[in-house]
Amino acid sequence: MRMKKILICGLLTGMVSGICACSGQAEKEETTAGEAAEISGGQGTETVTNDSTDWENAEENEEESAEDFIPEAENSAVETGIDVVGIEAHVKEIHGDTLLISSDSDDFPGAFAVTGADEMPEFSDLQGGTAIQIVMRKSDGTDEKGLAKYRAEKIVILSGDEEEAHEDVLLLEAPVLTLQDALSSKMDKAELAPGNYNWNVENGDEGTGVVACGVAPLEEAAMDFTVKVKVPEYNGMSGALYMLSVPVAPDNMVVRQWNVGDIGNMEAKEERVAKYYFNTTVLELEAGKVYEFALEWKKGSAEENKFYGSASYVLVTE
Repeated sequence: MRMKKILICGLLTGMVSGICACSGQAEKEETTAGEAAEISGGQGTETVTNDSTDWENAEENEEESAEDFIPEAENSAVETGIDVVGIEAHVKEIHGDTLLISSDSDDFPGAFAVTGADEMPEFSDLQGGTAIQIVMRKSDGTDEKGLAKYRAEKIVILSGDEEEAHEDVLLLEAPVLTLQDALSSKMDKAELAPGNYNWNVENGDEGTGVVACGVAPLEEAAMDFTVKVKVPEYNGMSGALYMLSVPVAPDNMVVRQWNVGDIGNMEAKEERVAKYYFNTTVLELEAGKVYEFALEWKKGSAEENKFYGSASYVLVTE
């Protein structure tokens, strides 16, 4: 497949243009002679041209795609150590307050020993073979059987009919992420535009790939254009539940969280990094935080979707 690659740098939704971390990688990519990619920033448009003809002439290079150079800012969101995971699994055994579960998520396989489930109302309905979605936090060490130890944060029992029909939507570009307070009757919505993204569309023997890189989440959080949401206070809750939606569900999502006091501090460590290996549509968000949502639509689904890629979104809560 012939893939046309476009690199966009700068603050995509902001008012300035700049050089981003992935530009050095993009310079290494070979493109058709004379082909130019427009780089848009609020203050003007630049054109970057690569005169190499190797990508045009070499068959192996024609097989390359923009997926080969994911923006560093986005990549770091995925590669950072994950301390909370959400997977689909089934209960193998129950021993007192410990669940023995086996993952049904191909990208996070294995068996795990999980404590804390007995503190949840669903515990009495759990038995061997029960299919669940579980969000769990990594604990230190292993159990007596050598299984990795986790502590449950949330369990949802699956009834077997949760599988959604495939959305017949062709996304030609990274989509907008919509958030809505799940308990509000006002139906107010916040729409987040992607900052860093890597998007590929396949159309027969032709394809296009766009890589856009802006700035790091804690830097973007300080920008005037960054979406800010006031989190309501509900009795007995440390935060509020928000529904997340995009036109086509992603294959997985990484959520990174910082305190707002860390805005501008590029060295600040995340308070929490969670990766969901299923399509989670409801998350609890706290006030006074910076969130980055990194969504991935896997290349393995491209035959059905005709697109694949990843995109990240930044939100500040008040």
